[in-house]
Amino acid sequence: MNLSFNLYRLQVLDSKASQVKTRLAEIQAILASDSEIAAAQEAVDAARSALTAEQKKLRDLAQQHAAKKMKFDLNQSQLFGGKVRNPKELQDLQNEAEFLKNDMANLDEAQLTVMETQDLCQADLDAAETSLSETLKRKAGENSKLLGEKGKLEEELANLQAQRPSISSQLPAEAVEAYDALLTLKGGRAVAEVEDDSCTICGMRMTPAEAQAARSPKTLVRCRSCGRILYRT
Repeated sequence: MNLSFNLYRLQVLDSKASQVKTRLAEIQAILASDSEIAAAQEAVDAARSALTAEQKKLRDLAQQHAAKKMKFDLNQSQLFGGKVRNPKELQDLQNEAEFLKNDMANLDEAQLTVMETQDLCQADLDAAETSLSETLKRKAGENSKLLGEKGKLEEELANLQAQRPSISSQLPAEAVEAYDALLTLKGGRAVAEVEDDSCTICGMRMTPAEAQAARSPKTLVRCRSCGRILYRT
C-alpha cells in the first residue's frame, strides 16, 4: 500500500469536489439573485405610478371643470332668465361669468398639458413593460442553462463523494485523520506534489534523507516549510 499515492488520489478527488461545490454555490447565487428583474420591475412600477398620478390629476381637473361648468350654466340661467333686473346684480352676474369662463379656459389648458404628460408616461410604461418582458425571457433562457449545468454538477459531485470511501478505506485511520486535519488547515490542499525534490506549493527543497524517505510506499513525509504531505510523482 502506497500511503502518499492514495492520499494524493484522495486530494485530487477532494479538489475536484471542492471546485464542483464552488461552482454550485455560484450557480445557486445567480439563480437566487434577480437584481436585473427587480430593476426592470422597479422601472415598471415607477412608470405606472407616474401614469397613475397624471390620471388622477386629469380626473381632478375634469371634476373642477365640471363644477365650474355647473356654476356657469346657473349663472347664465340667472343672467338671461329675466328674473334678475337690478343693474348691479346683472353686472355681478356678468363679472362672475367672465371669471368662470377664464377659470374653465385655464382648466382646459391644464387638462391638455396633463394629457400630453400622461401620453409620455404611458409611453414610458410601455417601454418599461417591454424591457421587463425581454429581461424575463432572457433570464428564463439563462436559468435553463444554469439549471442544466447544476444538474450535471450535482451528479458529478455525488459520483466524487461516492468514490471517497473506497480510497480512504485503503488507508490507516490515523493517516486519513491527519489528511483531513491538514485539508482544513491548509485551505483544501493537504498533499503537495514533489518536482525536482521541491514542494510544488511552497517551493521548499527536500533534504536527501527526505527525498529517500518519500520514495518509500509506507512512509509519509511532510514539507518542512508548509507542513503538507509530500507526494513524489
